[in-house]
Amino acid sequence: MSLSSDRGLAVRMAATLTAVVAANALFAGVLVYLTAPWLDSLARRAGDAAGLHPAVTALWWLPLSGGLVAACVWAQLRYVRSETLGAVDAERATADSHPELDRRVTRLAAQASVPTPACYVVDSETPNSFALDGVGRPTLVVSTGLLATLDGDRLDAVLAHELAHLQHRDATVMTLASFLPALTSDRYSLLDSLGPWARSRFVWAFALCAVYLVGAVATGTNPFDPGYAFGFVVGLAAVVVVGGVVLGVFATAAVAAARRLSHYREFAADDAGAALTGDPAALADALATLDEETASTPSVDKRLAYDEVRGLCLLPHGFDAADEAGDDDGTADDGEFHVETRSHPPTDERIARLRELVEKQ
Repeated sequence: MSLSSDRGLAVRMAATLTAVVAANALFAGVLVYLTAPWLDSLARRAGDAAGLHPAVTALWWLPLSGGLVAACVWAQLRYVRSETLGAVDAERATADSHPELDRRVTRLAAQASVPTPACYVVDSETPNSFALDGVGRPTLVVSTGLLATLDGDRLDAVLAHELAHLQHRDATVMTLASFLPALTSDRYSLLDSLGPWARSRFVWAFALCAVYLVGAVATGTNPFDPGYAFGFVVGLAAVVVVGGVVLGVFATAAVAAARRLSHYREFAADDAGAALTGDPAALADALATLDEETASTPSVDKRLAYDEVRGLCLLPHGFDAADEAGDDDGTADDGEFHVETRSHPPTDERIARLRELVEKQ
């Protein structure tokens, strides 16, 4: 089943992308607005030197904003992929280390007409899988528990389900959509990823002073002018406060759209995976087996408790034997509020739909 034939999936993907891109556009707009006094004069001088019409030069902010939005989206896709794989300690699976997995994925990817994804394996007894896409090579992640629990047609069915997410490109949208909610709930630490210097107060104080002085020079203002200093402080405070509020609003919108997409895309991938293998019964049996296996697993590896992974997985528990994050209402057992993108449909409902397909064959 192609994306063009599934209007419901296309609409939900578009809504999620709109919310995420709008948040990035807001961020880019704020940066451009703050630097406009400096960049406008530079753009006009460059336009005059190039012989451009003043009306064209006045639109310098448009390509700059578009470039910033594209750069933000690219950086977020790259960062989420790296952070997600690191959160579950995924290790690369090769044709030498996992020859059977490599053969199955290569064969099914060819059947689905998608690039063969890079395969990773998570050392977890809990059977599960997920797909990532966006920047670089598509990625498929499975747990050692999944490989130990399933084989034959049932394993093919699960792998086909994950490849369907890549085929529909909803894996790309969900990968991107997981960034903003995690950022607002402090599950991503961008400062830590930059290195110890990023948390240095001296570095931030120096950067703030540099921006202050550059702004004064660019606008031809005396940096010791009280009016300029007051305007700079007020503007900075407004950006921080208003920006934080607006970011939270867009994060809420992204979560709402992503939850609708997360629920629907599992049905779409079930249908497409079953069509790819021609065996919906195998996927139904695999889901039933995995659900039962998960319920009987006694322990939870807290190191693998990572909310965004659950939103991407075949089954909603991620790589934990129990879902300590609570229900889909966004609350957790530890009393803390967690913004989540996950909203899987009930596994029983997915199994019932697949068995209906079997009866229609």
